[in-house]
Amino acid sequence: MSSTPAQRPLHRNNFDLLRLVAAADVMALHIYDLTAAPELSWLHWIDTRLALCTFFIISGYLVFQSFEQTPRLGRYADKRLRRIVPAYAVVIVLSVLVGALVTRLPWADYWHSGTTWRYLVTNLAFLNFLQPTLPGVFDTHPYAAVNGALWTIKVELMFYMAVPVFVWLVRRLGHHLVLGAGFVLACLWWGGFTALALATGKGMYIELAKQMPGWLMFFLPGAWCFYEQARLRALGWRLGAASVALLALSYAFGLSYLYPLALAGCVFYAAFGLPRLGNPTRFGDLSYGLYILHFPIIQLLVHAGVFKASPWGGLALLIPLVLGAAWLSWHLVEAPMLRRRKPASQAVPV
Repeated sequence: MSSTPAQRPLHRNNFDLLRLVAAADVMALHIYDLTAAPELSWLHWIDTRLALCTFFIISGYLVFQSFEQTPRLGRYADKRLRRIVPAYAVVIVLSVLVGALVTRLPWADYWHSGTTWRYLVTNLAFLNFLQPTLPGVFDTHPYAAVNGALWTIKVELMFYMAVPVFVWLVRRLGHHLVLGAGFVLACLWWGGFTALALATGKGMYIELAKQMPGWLMFFLPGAWCFYEQARLRALGWRLGAASVALLALSYAFGLSYLYPLALAGCVFYAAFGLPRLGNPTRFGDLSYGLYILHFPIIQLLVHAGVFKASPWGGLALLIPLVLGAAWLSWHLVEAPMLRRRKPASQAVPV
């Protein structure tokens, strides 16, 4: 049973803008959480769940598209790893080096501490939860984590590994059955562990609910939008109106399992149904760099006392710093790595 969508790439969309706005949304809440400045408390009302879920929906669409348009498994893996890993590794190494400059410990103690090397190894292995802090670094802040935004990168990589299996099943059983069954199982994972957390009061179950199988609730609706793109685009404004209405309904009545489907419809309509809203990648694709760099930069400004001296001044300084760091990440690390491709003869057939 075939489930192959139209293969003509649809370049004129708003995905880049949506990702940039979602990354800025996550940064906004972290500004308030990390600074605890009352003057910035209005940032606490920003819905970061909406931003993270939007990321995963867009990822579902684009990663399934990447796999379906990439004829060889090795090429697909090469592209995905080049997009995520190099910039991520640079951020981890830089965090350790900058940590040596701001730690309260003597340099010898910092570099001889097992915690420093454990941070480096576990974070390079995407096991951020095992060692989120560095010795003597930011340990007097409201949150001592060096980069609390990186936990989603592990989830993203697990998505990448799951996609070939899903596509193999889709080509045999059809995308409605495979993606629908995956969505239901993800809901059961999320709902089951959430119910256990409420029944037992143990936060461990909340952490289990947030692991990769649960986030398939958002990744797979994005993939479904990819396979159904022609039909969804034909709906036009009706898709946008229905999706917004369903999203409002899910918020009003706490319909957790309607929320991913309604949000996926909103994201797809915003990407393809609205006019193209500018060219946010004119100076580079900054969304990933902004996402993985903003947290430690906020922590450094808190460490320097900038937000304590002037919360609004700190905010004004933070924005160009993060954008500049994201620009450097794109032009010095991300774009050069994406231009380096493995020869097709070295790839492995799917």
